[in-house]
Amino acid sequence: MLDTIFEQFNTFIELNPHYGNLIGVVLFGLLLIGYIKNWDWVMEPVGGWMNIAYWENRLGNKTVRWFMGSLCFLGMLSSFSLFLFYEYSI
Repeated sequence: MLDTIFEQFNTFIELNPHYGNLIGVVLFGLLLIGYIKNWDWVMEPVGGWMNIAYWENRLGNKTVRWFMGSLCFLGMLSSFSLFLFYEYSI
């Protein structure tokens, strides 16, 4: 049953790849909410692949959250703009 759901989803995305931009909007939105609410997992306090902990120690928590939140907002805006462009350009 789960395999058929994944197959249907994959088929839908193959036929309508611009809907992947909406997935990007949701993911950027989740990160943006995490930065606004100061969730720990968003900032990666132990230092992950982006090493945000270095920048947090150097510039401060609030500055890094503001900067990363701004990037997430721009990511949401560009993903949604791309979705609208490809949805209505045909």
